[in-house]
Amino acid sequence: MPRWTCALGHRLEADSEEELVHKVQEHMRRDHGMELSRDRILRDLRDE
Repeated sequence: MPRWTCALGHRLEADSEEELVHKVQEHMRRDHGMELSRDRILRDLRDE
């Protein structure tokens, strides 16, 4: 199960990488006022 944790400790999980990308984009937009591209998120996921 793909997972992601933002710098402030908020954890997100999803059933697929695509679903996780969508959740990360929503979180970053809503809680941090930032837009992250799909490519940036996927790169970050692979670096974890």
